[in-house]
Amino acid sequence: MDSKKEVLDAILRLRQQNRPWLNAEKLSQIEQKVTAVPSATLTDRKSALHLSASAVVFNHDKCFFIKHPYLQQILLPAGHVESGESTLECALREFHEETGRRAQATASTPAELLDLNLIYIPSNPVKHEVSHFHVDVRYRLFLASKQPQPPIAELPVYLLGKEQATAEFKGYYILV
Repeated sequence: MDSKKEVLDAILRLRQQNRPWLNAEKLSQIEQKVTAVPSATLTDRKSALHLSASAVVFNHDKCFFIKHPYLQQILLPAGHVESGESTLECALREFHEETGRRAQATASTPAELLDLNLIYIPSNPVKHEVSHFHVDVRYRLFLASKQPQPPIAELPVYLLGKEQATAEFKGYYILV
């Protein structure tokens, strides 16, 4: 999987969409940053710019969130894209790891590319990580009908309605 090509293709697809949270300036900024680095660095956790993927999964009118252990913020389930992994595969994997639940994308309910964001990550001395940026690819996924019992989550999980979500995520609620 060529991560750089995948992100640049995602930017082209998002430019075709008319979503309230998308803006051309943000997409251009991400495009410039991604174009400037070799593809392999996007899956290298030691690089200044690397790729992450998030899952936007609703259960009726509420969305799944996690509490990030280092940033101490309520965020979408997400994580680093591994070498050879697509952003969609990463979003599915991270949703399962972090929430203990399964999401899916099928022919009848395909994953939907929703958004791209550039996120500043401060240095983390515990992990020996310097400050860096994530290019975060966000997908709308669907809760799988069969779930692990009981779900074993890596992180605290929250199911929040629009009124409880932070401003960054409120726009996604038009999807339900």
